[in-house]
Amino acid sequence: MNNKKVTRPVLKIPSSILFAVWLSQRLSISVAAKLGLYFFFRPQRFKTPQRELKMQSESIKERLLIPSIKSEVQVYKLMGEGSKTLLLHGWSGRGTQLYTFAETLQKEGMEVITFDMPAHGKSLGKKTNILELIACIKKLSETYGPFDYAIAHSMGSMALLKALSDGLELKSACVIGSGDKVYNVFYRFAQRVGFSNLVVERMIDIVEKKFGMNLESYSSSMSIKNLQQPLLIVHDEDDTETPVVYSKTLHQMAKNAELMITSGLGHYRILRDHETVNKIVQFIKNQK
Repeated sequence: MNNKKVTRPVLKIPSSILFAVWLSQRLSISVAAKLGLYFFFRPQRFKTPQRELKMQSESIKERLLIPSIKSEVQVYKLMGEGSKTLLLHGWSGRGTQLYTFAETLQKEGMEVITFDMPAHGKSLGKKTNILELIACIKKLSETYGPFDYAIAHSMGSMALLKALSDGLELKSACVIGSGDKVYNVFYRFAQRVGFSNLVVERMIDIVEKKFGMNLESYSSSMSIKNLQQPLLIVHDEDDTETPVVYSKTLHQMAKNAELMITSGLGHYRILRDHETVNKIVQFIKNQK
């Protein structure tokens, strides 16, 4: 694959937020950390593009309550008589963002389930976190599963790997453009908006104390190392959102995984590249 037309990063930081970040750090690290966490857990919502409307209109749409987080999510279901596949989008994405996968899987006779994560797309809420994403995966599995396969993108990949390490059963799975260390998610966010490392350290400390957990335990390299299911790890070498080295590390840590590196597709267009999609679908299909 050698298409060098890389999509530009979707997430743009408004100048008003950049100014607020600068001002907060002039006041104190504590003020800056609180502001950082306010923004960190709030994904951006984007208008659904024309290319996703077909899936949106043709799918069966249901609302699902996730009791553990007291929130409802929007579910999209494409019927099929074969295996069941769960699709997971990434941060600031939508369930219909994986429409090329959904169409391809349905043509293979599979049933497809996807959803808008909390505070994304047509789901409720303004903020969310990886713990809530994992809770959603487990509730969807209870309600619509058991699933045979799962395909996840970006932050969805990190949540899926943690859910698998917690006992979610699948025949196989694919993670695309996954992050790894949760700490790195904080630092990359801070780098993008202009927070100092001292502010990031305070943010991490606040989160770990609030949730009573070590963020490292949610890192993908921790989740993947004991998994037995066949995994396909996919990443584009021109990804500007999550560096390809993350997936190379995951491949080294995994017991039963294949690594596929693409080129020229970036972080988002990889989701609708037919050659890549077909290879991923064939991989999960071949795992019995």
